[in-house]
Amino acid sequence: MQQIKTIQILKPQTQIPLEKSVRKEKKIGRPQALTKEDLINAIRLYATTSPYELAENLHISHMTVYRKLKEIPKETIIQIFNELGQTELKPYQMTYEGFLTIPEIQKFKTILERKEISKRYRNSLLRYFWHLCVFLRRHPNKLTIEECANFLSEIKNKKIKGLSRYQVKQSIRSWFQLIHGVNSETLNSKGIDGEVEYHLGSKAYDRLTREQRHAFIKALKEIIENDKDEKPFIDAWISLPYFLYYTATRINATLDAYIENIERYNDKWVITVVDKGRHKKGRKKWRKLIIGELKEKLEKNLESRGNPEQGRLFPFSYIKVINVFMKAYEKAGIPKPEQTCHIWRHTSAQDFLDATNWNYELCAQTLGWEDTRTLKKCYGAITETQKEIILRRAMGEPIKEKRKQFKF
Repeated sequence: MQQIKTIQILKPQTQIPLEKSVRKEKKIGRPQALTKEDLINAIRLYATTSPYELAENLHISHMTVYRKLKEIPKETIIQIFNELGQTELKPYQMTYEGFLTIPEIQKFKTILERKEISKRYRNSLLRYFWHLCVFLRRHPNKLTIEECANFLSEIKNKKIKGLSRYQVKQSIRSWFQLIHGVNSETLNSKGIDGEVEYHLGSKAYDRLTREQRHAFIKALKEIIENDKDEKPFIDAWISLPYFLYYTATRINATLDAYIENIERYNDKWVITVVDKGRHKKGRKKWRKLIIGELKEKLEKNLESRGNPEQGRLFPFSYIKVINVFMKAYEKAGIPKPEQTCHIWRHTSAQDFLDATNWNYELCAQTLGWEDTRTLKKCYGAITETQKEIILRRAMGEPIKEKRKQFKF
């Protein structure tokens, strides 16, 4: 009987086709939830051997991780952490707060704090340097000039979006100069120079024509007259664009201008405002001359409010100004400017230069630029018409030139 049973079991097995047996063999056992290679990669990625932390990141049981860890030689794990300690950021260092805890970054931060630069610029350098290290996944100590130069090239070639090449470049220069003592010539040779980026001058031709300015004032009057809350301040509203134009003061500094900071003389006023200076130096005081048409508008502004002796010259919020100006542009049929208020500073620079035969030094001193380099690059690009006039004059050709005025 035992022999018969053996024959009955073996006989059907010989009739099973090969492909079926192969498929059946593939189904034997469950697939591994975690391979040794996957775990090694996870240790390298998350810089930890904690079964609980790895399990949470891999979305599997911590016991599975624990069992698989036993298969990895200790030498392999030691080698991974030696590499991480030399080159890569740990997970908590990938956050900005964690990044600032790195001793070398703390030293960098301390040096920046001692330098005569604004808090805003200092924070900008730290932030962009953090972005650089996170993107490259490199510990700041292991950054090389060569890979930083390659990274800047990638930004320039549009392969990396959302980062300002100029800002990243400034952070790299500061790091290597202040921490490693690398000179400017070495950095310049790698393309990590301090030159202002070309895009900073992309708005240099922006301006509002005289016709557009007058249409804007007309639209602004109508908007304010129909606003019961703002109508009592209509003279203040009207004087605002005149102030932006004749003083070239930025909108935030304008809204922070105070009546008590006005010096009054018989035929002129002088107001002290706090506005941006060089980006690295933060804000500074500027003395703006108020004469002629602007003085008349400001006098009406104050008279309509009972001639207060202190307080803000323009009692409006930034958001309110933006909203009203945008409505005025639309009502006047003016294409929406990319820079709602800043376009008045560009217009001021262009018109003043036109009226003074492109005297950059006089424009900078009168309207408030610390140097002519920034003025030329970002605000006062010579128009094509003016280039033609200059060329024709140089060639001795007759010129039909209409004298320009710096007038609203």
